[in-house]
Amino acid sequence: MLICLCLLLVAALARMLHLNSEPSGNGNENYGASESKGDTAETPIWKVLVFDSFCRDIVSTVLRVNDLRDNGVTMHMLLESQRSSIPDVPAIYFVQPTPESIKLVADDIARDLYELYYVNFSSSLPRTLLEDFAVQTTASGTSHQIAQVYDQYLNFLCPEENMFSLHFSNAFEAIHSPAMTDTAMGTLIDRIVSSLFSVLLTLKTIPMICAPRGNAAEMVATRLDAKLREHIMNSRHNLFAENADDVVAQSRRPVLVLLDRDLDLGTMLMHSWTYQALIHDLYDIRLNQVSITNADDAGRISKKAYDINATDAFWEANAMLPFPEVAINIDDASNAFKREADEITRMGGVKSLDEVSNLDMGASTKQLQRAITTLPELTARKANIDMHMNIATSLLDAIKDRQLDVLFQLEEQLGRQSKASIIEALNDPEKKNPQDKLRLVALYILANDKLQQSDIDDCEAALKASGCNMAPLEYIHKLRNLNQMNASLASPALGGGSTGGSAGPSGDLLGKFSSISNRLAGFTDSSSLGSIFSNVRNLLPSRKQLPVTSIVESAMGSRTPGGLGAGLRSAASGGGSSTAARMFEDFVHFDPKQTRRGNLAGSNANALRGSMPSDGAAQEAIVFVVGGGNYIEYQNLMEFAQRSTPRKHIIYGSTDIVNASGFLAQLSRLNETSLG
Repeated sequence: MLICLCLLLVAALARMLHLNSEPSGNGNENYGASESKGDTAETPIWKVLVFDSFCRDIVSTVLRVNDLRDNGVTMHMLLESQRSSIPDVPAIYFVQPTPESIKLVADDIARDLYELYYVNFSSSLPRTLLEDFAVQTTASGTSHQIAQVYDQYLNFLCPEENMFSLHFSNAFEAIHSPAMTDTAMGTLIDRIVSSLFSVLLTLKTIPMICAPRGNAAEMVATRLDAKLREHIMNSRHNLFAENADDVVAQSRRPVLVLLDRDLDLGTMLMHSWTYQALIHDLYDIRLNQVSITNADDAGRISKKAYDINATDAFWEANAMLPFPEVAINIDDASNAFKREADEITRMGGVKSLDEVSNLDMGASTKQLQRAITTLPELTARKANIDMHMNIATSLLDAIKDRQLDVLFQLEEQLGRQSKASIIEALNDPEKKNPQDKLRLVALYILANDKLQQSDIDDCEAALKASGCNMAPLEYIHKLRNLNQMNASLASPALGGGSTGGSAGPSGDLLGKFSSISNRLAGFTDSSSLGSIFSNVRNLLPSRKQLPVTSIVESAMGSRTPGGLGAGLRSAASGGGSSTAARMFEDFVHFDPKQTRRGNLAGSNANALRGSMPSDGAAQEAIVFVVGGGNYIEYQNLMEFAQRSTPRKHIIYGSTDIVNASGFLAQLSRLNETSLG
């Protein structure tokens, strides 16, 4: 059974920080083997951590400074930075296996910066580089100071419990660039395969593999199958052997679904209405940190960064909820905090938590003890509530300024919109963001493959009049024509299909309610955030299944209640799930555990399903998109997994997690390159 990937990554990093032994509380394991056990058992060994920028991002996504300190790390520094000598202190290195990293590490050892060196590589160190490392350290006479050299197989990031990113920026642009040579493409595919191998090794699972034919995903599938097969058959130390005797685990092998971003461009451009996806769309989420820039009435710009902590219970409970519901929950949490804080301050005889140093010593011992014990937890809660209040306030301002609720409403029913309604939205002076308008038109074109050219021309003329950069849309046209994309899968399920209630009369998502943004004009007091949405609990988005989710549903051989994709078919796409099922039948399929290598099923997926449980349905899947993914797609897959019976476990990953602005920038550059 698949375990939470993020927890496995944290556990692997903790072992590395404890000198590649299981943590026991002080990080002494295997350090200073010549010392007696008594010496090492009583005195904690403090270490420094040195990493390159890529490995820094791996660590910082899941660990904070306090976490490093808890694991015995007192200082962390970049490999490329100038560092002073710290004698009598061991150093843990966590770097990529590149010639540049090897040289820098060898130079540090030659300069005798630290006492002992524990060298960890993010992925497998090639034999040639290992020999080069040995030559350099031997030449300086310092090889005896190297205590360990480990391949960690951790060259991926985990932004969420069941999400991973390879952190390959602009992968979609690189794959489609006319300047991409066969050699460069091969190198990129090998990097993807190496990272996926690390993910599978961390999960200790060998999945069945499937991918569409003809693009990068098939290349990744073929090479990953070969790498896994070679490792299983030829490796003297099979790193997957830990679960080899687990009959239950072997009978419930996951399916790895590899997909190309070309299959569904629309999801990358959609406006969302859930908390996490909204934040990513508007402010980006990089390394689990959100940076928000605000301007006051005097025009002064201030920038505030917030850490999205994996232990944040509010974030975990609300990240995938519609924003109006989150706003109400923030208000409820704030009111609950105020009640508890008032009680504590009343017991302590002070007016606020800020005056806790002036506690009334005449109060009873029990009251004082309770106040002092509760104070740290209340202080942390206050900081957390303030963070979410500030983020939500900024989101509300953006919704009001850009009319994001109106755009979301249009996109929810895009398959039913007329050209006139789209043109009206484009000409609306209240919609000030040209990029939002470009996204709306791109989605409209992708969702309506039978549009007349004259209708497209009218929409594009309105975009140009609004000052839009047309390059991304021009490249979408080129890409669709080049690949002869299936229109039913080239756009998200934007039509009227729903599994969670109706959208209201005449396809109006908000029914008889006016636009949410109209209610924000007088919004000034963030403490009344919940009251803004107190009457809109029913204004929730209809539940639709995106193309990637429909393909995964077919790959897992599952049926949602009411049949395959029942209630999830899009009016615009003409039945996304059934189309995905037909498409899946033409996927290439591999089973790395089979003795003979080859395509299992060709145009028929029955061979793959033959390796599944007797009911033909896989309960676990790993989904990977070559070319970029986003939180909208991730949340859609998680919703599918949660409503399945029995509940499924899905892990989602991509070459990088990209918001709409970043994806449009890649499309724009590709269009310029294709013209050049």
